Formats: sequence, C-alpha cells, structure tokens
Amino acid sequence: MSDLANVYQLFRSKFEDNDFQYYYPPSYIRSLTECDDKIIFAFRKVQNHILSSEMDAVRPKQSPNSNGSASLDLTGSPLRDVSFEQFEEMNLSKEYHESSVQNLWTIDEETYAPLSTEKARSLLQAFISLECRIGRGSIWVLCCGTDSEQKVLLQLSVNAASNNQRHFTRGVVRFSGVQPSNSITLGQLIDIHRQRAGEGMKFSPKIQIQQWCKLHAQITLRLSWNAMGEGSTFAIERNARVRLSQEFPVNNGAFSRSSPAEYFWQQLQRLAMMRERIMDIRANRESGYARNDVCGEAEMDLEYIKQKVNNILSSFLEVEPVTYNSSTIIDMVSLVQKRKLTDVMERLYDALTLCSSYEDLKAAIDYIFHLSTHSNIVNVPTNGTRFSQLILAMIQDRLAIPLLTGSEPYELLLECGFSKLMNDYRTIFTEAGIYELEFEKLFQPQVTNTRKSRYATGNGPQLDAHHGAPSKRSATQLFQSAAGDERVREKSILLSNFDEDEVKLRLNRLAQVHLLLEHLLLLESAVNVPSIYGRVCELYLGRAPYSYGEVYNRRTDLLEFELDEFMLLRKADHVLPCARRVTMSSANMLQKLETVFYQNVKPILPGRFYPQFECKELDSKHEFWCYEYDRIESL
Repeated sequence: MSDLANVYQLFRSKFEDNDFQYYYPPSYIRSLTECDDKIIFAFRKVQNHILSSEMDAVRPKQSPNSNGSASLDLTGSPLRDVSFEQFEEMNLSKEYHESSVQNLWTIDEETYAPLSTEKARSLLQAFISLECRIGRGSIWVLCCGTDSEQKVLLQLSVNAASNNQRHFTRGVVRFSGVQPSNSITLGQLIDIHRQRAGEGMKFSPKIQIQQWCKLHAQITLRLSWNAMGEGSTFAIERNARVRLSQEFPVNNGAFSRSSPAEYFWQQLQRLAMMRERIMDIRANRESGYARNDVCGEAEMDLEYIKQKVNNILSSFLEVEPVTYNSSTIIDMVSLVQKRKLTDVMERLYDALTLCSSYEDLKAAIDYIFHLSTHSNIVNVPTNGTRFSQLILAMIQDRLAIPLLTGSEPYELLLECGFSKLMNDYRTIFTEAGIYELEFEKLFQPQVTNTRKSRYATGNGPQLDAHHGAPSKRSATQLFQSAAGDERVREKSILLSNFDEDEVKLRLNRLAQVHLLLEHLLLLESAVNVPSIYGRVCELYLGRAPYSYGEVYNRRTDLLEFELDEFMLLRKADHVLPCARRVTMSSANMLQKLETVFYQNVKPILPGRFYPQFECKELDSKHEFWCYEYDRIESL
C-alpha cells in the first residue's frame, strides 16, 4: 500500500522543471510489475498531436443525446448493420479490431514524454539526498532510451521504517530489441539473469511463467505455471492456472444491432423508457404523457387493441406443452424470442404495447377492467402482478372498477413488462442448462437505503397534470370490496406502488443479465466449452451491476475469471502466444535481484517518443518486442 502524498508535494516544490503525477501506474508499468498501487510518475508533459480522425478511432463514441439517462435509444451504431453470422465471419468486425485495439497504451499516455536518462537518474539521486523521512511506495521516471543500454524506465521504491530510516529498492527497465518468438529460449533468459546477478548470488530454481494467447479478437487466455531447473522450456504445464479475459464490445449500445439477442435488449429499453415517463408524470412534467416511442413501433388503433384484449380474456386458448430441444445458447435465444405467449398477462402486455398514445393505453386498461366485471372471463390471470390481482379481484366481485390517474397506467404496464422479460431470461438460462437465475436474490438491494425518492409513493394524492385537479381516487388509495359488509372484505390491493430505487435496481440487474447473455453468446461462438458457463454466470452476477446508463455509455465490458478447465488448455496448445512474462531471482546475504522478462507482439510504449526502436522487417512472421526489468533490493 503506497503512501507518497508528502513525497509528491516535495517533488513538485523541489523539481519544478518536470511534470509529476501521483496516481495509478500507466499501462506499461502495470504490464511489467502487475501492481496497481499508486505511484509517483515523473515525465515531461507534451501536447497530443494525434490527428482528430485517429482520436475518433480509439475514443469511445458519445451517446446520440447528451442528457445521460434520457438517452435510451441504442439503435445508432458506428458498426455496419449486418447479420450475426456476417458479424462473426468478420471476426467481430476487422474495422473495429484494427481501430480500437491498435495500441497497448491509452490516449492519455500519448502525452507522457520521457526525460533523458541522465536527468532521470539525477532526479532520483537528488531525492535520496533530501531530508524526507516519510513515505512508502514507488517512484518511476520515464526515460528516452537513447543511452547504450536503452533504458526506458527507472524506479526507486522507498519504505520509511519505524526507526525513521529509509529503505530503498532500485529498478531499471531496458528495451532489448525485437526478436523472432521462436528464437527466444528459457535457457537464454536464465543466462542473462545470471550475468546480471554475478557469481556472488545463488540462483533460485523456481521460475514463474505467464503466457497470454488470443483465442479470439476479444478473448485472451492467461496461463500461469512454475518451471524448475535449467532444462525448463516454455511448454505449457498441464497444471497451469488459467485466467480468461473477454472484452465484449458494447460500443455505446452498438452491440445490439448485430446481436442475436437484440429483441430482449429492445424490451429492456422499453421498460427504461416507461420508467422515464413515470418519473416525468410524477414530477408534473407534461412530457411524461408524450408517446415518444414508449410502446414500440407497431402501433394500432384503439378498436383493434380492444378486440385483441377481448379475445385474450374471453376466448379459449389451446395450450400445448412447450419443449425446448436446443443444445446451443444462440438457438435457445431464437426459440424464446419466437415462443407462443400463453400467460394471460404476457399476452395482455403484448397487446397494450401496441397503444399509440397515453390516452389509448389508459382507455385500453379501463376496457380490461370493465370486461373483468361484466363479461364471462375464461382466461384468468395468475402471474402475481398487481395488474393481474386487480383483474382477478374484479372478476370475483371483490373490487370496484378503479379510475387510473397520472402515471398509474404506465406503472401497471411496467410491472408486467418486468415479469415477462424476467421470464424470457429465466427460460433461456434454464432450458439451455446454463444457470438458474434467481431474480429474488438479484433484486435485493446490496446497501440498505432508508431515504426514499421524492417520486416514490407518498402520503398525499397524486396530481394528474394531464387532467388538472387531483383525482378523488388517487394513486395511494386502497380499493376496497364493493360489498359493504366489513366482515367479508378481502385484502386491499394497492393500485400504485412505484418505488424509484426498486425499479432502478431491476433495470440495472436486467441490463447486467443481458450483458452476461451477450458474453455467453460470444464465448459459445469462439470457445464453445459449455462446462465453464455456470462458473461464468456465478462470478459475473456476483459483482455489483453498473447502472443502466453506465452500461449504455461503456465502450467494452470486461469478463475476467480464473478457472481450472483442461479444455481451455487444449485450445491454447496450438495458438502462438501474444505476450509472455518470465520472472526469476537470485540472492545472497546482502541483496536480492529479481528479473522480469516481458515480451509482447506489440510495443508497450508510445512509438512517437521512441523512433529509434522502430523494428526492421524480420524473416519471422511472429516477433516479440522484448523488455527486461531488473529490480535489486538490499536485504
């Protein structure tokens, strides 16, 4: 754990000619050290001269609308509108891969220019000479690499002991050139380390090896194992630890245009829009009554919807047992999307989403209530939503016809939409044999919040901004039995029970479930190891979800987990590594030398600052950019 705030202030006051930051390390330092503790980083700030077109290629696209959570239309996409099969053939779009995964460093790191090696060394030496007894952590300086050893980074780790004596550890990173991957052997790396250690240090036979390989444009495997002795090779051990990393290209919602699960994401969008309308109506904004594509594109007139509703409630439906014989997730997604709706409330929800306006929606629900009290209903809803409870109570003559006001039509529709979408996801995961989704647990808030939204159900009547005065039958009124006998009254049904925080949590969790489904579809198409799917679901759903708006604005979504799976090792056997990290050490009574050999098929430092490192054409088609990180510590 680093604590260098005082040292940072000292650097800024004593060495004003240089630029410093006290923050998490740049990407290239994390690659070499695998440490995320805050560091002091010294460099020279320059203006980023990347052309705007190049910046656009790597910068996340902005939402089509600028008002955050109100921007819920995900149809705009920088990707071509192609089928899923075509998208897969393009390997998740060659254009996307080349433009967004071109560099291993970030855009901000393009502004971190190096210092000369001599200046970097004198800077660290001057700090050692200063009277600063407080601090714990690492100081790194970016170097230009023009010296004979091609040093690109210098490190000084400081640890202030309890006796007020400072303990220093020095580190240096050198660029050792571009080499064909098949020409690098573990024996050569051991020889380099031993030469640096000298005769006075004893070599430790334990060597840590990490190797990365790409199974797909967005899927990387990291294999970790220990090698022992002089004759070790880079052959992957059968007991290697496996870490799978998958970056799904959310790309500001563009993924939905090419996804086989697009239908379900559109359903989630619709629910988010309904929530926005409810919030607007409860805040007395006239915009809440505007249609604004809440109910979908396929609009119908009110008479058609009434006839459809009448058929749903009054006509017998022949129900056949549904059997899903699909063995793949993508086929199950298609089957659930095209399934015949048999649940009464799901069918009613499907019909009500055809309404073209708020008035039509309100009239259609009122028509359902009148049918429930005056007609012979043969299809009785039983799915447990408040809407179904109201219909059932009216069918049984236990409830007078309620008068809907304000946001109540949308609230009833929203609850039915949540129920249908949860049923869709549950069916996909269960029937595909992936995972048992328990929404009751997923919807439980992680942190108890006693504060309620000002838009949640209150104690007073709800103002119907669309119709003027508050209604006598307000949103919080409990509708009692039409019978006057108090002894036979059934339990009251709360017509309006909207809770902003609860609905937000449901949206967030369902967005997380959908991204999980997208991850599984990508895993199935690229890796196809069904035995890992359950573990993926368990780990992914175990973390806190992003908000719906954050999901929309993400460029990629990372799925990363460790597992013990022999099938993944077999898939990595014949794939050339894209990166490798080898760690070895030697020590004596006074010092310890640790050397990290890091190799990557791409340079890890911005090329604009290191033109001398430009590699010439080699005969080999698979080369590594090689770096050596020596860290010497006094014992």
